[in-house]
Amino acid sequence: MLSLSSFSQADTTKILLPTKIARQVAQDLIRYDGCKQELRLTQDKVYKLEGREIQKDTIIKLLQEKDETNKYIIHQHELQIGQYEHMTYDLQTELKGQRTKTFLWKVGTFVGIATSGYLFIK
Repeated sequence: MLSLSSFSQADTTKILLPTKIARQVAQDLIRYDGCKQELRLTQDKVYKLEGREIQKDTIIKLLQEKDETNKYIIHQHELQIGQYEHMTYDLQTELKGQRTKTFLWKVGTFVGIATSGYLFIK
């Protein structure tokens, strides 16, 4: 049964195509294999670039949040500086008022002592 012609294998060493066309077919097959490999490498590269872009987007988002936080801190610091300047101005005006009061008390005391002394001597 195995010796029947329907079970025997045909001779595959003979090429039925002309040599020139067979060489072109071989070249095309080699190019096809190269193109498949290049496509696979390109797809891997695109996948890695997409991953890198996701990381960049994440970093950019974090840096924007950090920038907003820093702007808020700077704004609060400026408000604090404004309050300190206002407090300094208030304290300086209060100090001037106290100095004036102290000077008037000293002058009044001197005048009172001088008057008392003049009246006491007289």
